[in-house]
Amino acid sequence: MIPLFVLEGAGSTTKWLVGQRPVMQPEPMLIGTPQPAVAAVGMGGGRPAQMMGFMDSIKKCFGMYVNASGRASRSEYWWFYLFFFIVTQVSSTVFNMIYLATEITAILMLSGIVTIALGIPGICAAIRRMHDHDKSGWFILIPFYNIYLTIIEGQATDNQYGPVPTNTL
Repeated sequence: MIPLFVLEGAGSTTKWLVGQRPVMQPEPMLIGTPQPAVAAVGMGGGRPAQMMGFMDSIKKCFGMYVNASGRASRSEYWWFYLFFFIVTQVSSTVFNMIYLATEITAILMLSGIVTIALGIPGICAAIRRMHDHDKSGWFILIPFYNIYLTIIEGQATDNQYGPVPTNTL
């Protein structure tokens, strides 16, 4: 009799037979349970297997500063939105404190300049996020529906705006 070792992982079971290669057997998935991420293989299908990191999102959005073509993943959009929120809040607070100390009104304009400078790539990222759902970028002007589209997962296949975002630079 050959001993059998079973290792369980996310979405599959690997059975090791002594002296043989591992055999992957998929586990049955119940309806409504979260499915593991699928790497884009072969024909351009599937969502990215990994989430884009905070710094990668910032680099990509600044690299595509005024470019609204293509698609943006949820992680790319929301990491850049977090960056935008933090930087604008901190700059607003700092410039207001400087204004209160010096009473130079030109200091307050710097906060607006920072907001505009970061808002341009933010708007482009939002347009690319709409493209991930195969929608026109103008959908960012529809209240509540635009928020819904930024939250839900995009299309798992290529669409008219390009291939599925890979979440890698």
